[in-house]
Formats: sequence, structure tokens, C-alpha cells
Amino acid sequence: MSAVTRETRRGIPLADLKVDYQLLDSIESSLSSLLAEFQNIKAQTGGYDGAMGSGAVASAMDGFAGNWDDHRKNLISSIQSLGKMVSETKQQFRDADDKLSKTLTQKPQ
Repeated sequence: MSAVTRETRRGIPLADLKVDYQLLDSIESSLSSLLAEFQNIKAQTGGYDGAMGSGAVASAMDGFAGNWDDHRKNLISSIQSLGKMVSETKQQFRDADDKLSKTLTQKPQ
């Protein structure tokens, strides 16, 4: 857990913002798993047409599978975008933490 700090009038740093890196890592891992699952989902079209018993039902299922494929692609894109945002957020907070740490630990010249 990291905290962006500011100084009080006594010179004691207080946390204004706490960043839970474990939570961000967990979110990143979950998104990565979801992404892999969605990328590996294959719509099965045509394989069950005979079992449907009706051309109308088979046609409706084909339409659903086609729509699902489009929605799946949109979900994959959204998951990728969110994963990138989480990764960039972690990096920005780490950079800010490093900079603040160096500022607070530098010896006056």
C-alpha cells in the first residue's frame, strides 16, 4: 500500500491518498484471465442444427451466435482497454511514490 503525502504544519507527513497495489495487481490479473476466457470462446454455429428440430430455431440460434461474436469482440476490446488503464495507473502511482520518496529523503544542500 502506498500513500501520496503532504506535510503538515509540524513537518510530519500525512497520507492524503492511499493506493492499494495488491488490489490493482489483483484487478489486472482478473482482467487478464477474463480476456483469455473471452478470446477462447468460440460460437458453435451449425453443429446443432439437426437437433433443433426447426429451421426457424436453427436460424435464430445462428443469429444469436453472430450477435454474440460481435458483442464478444466489443467486450474483449473493453477488457483490454481497462487492463491498460489499470497498468498505467499503477505505473503513474509508483512513479509519484518514487518521486515523493526521493524528495522526502533528500538531504538539504
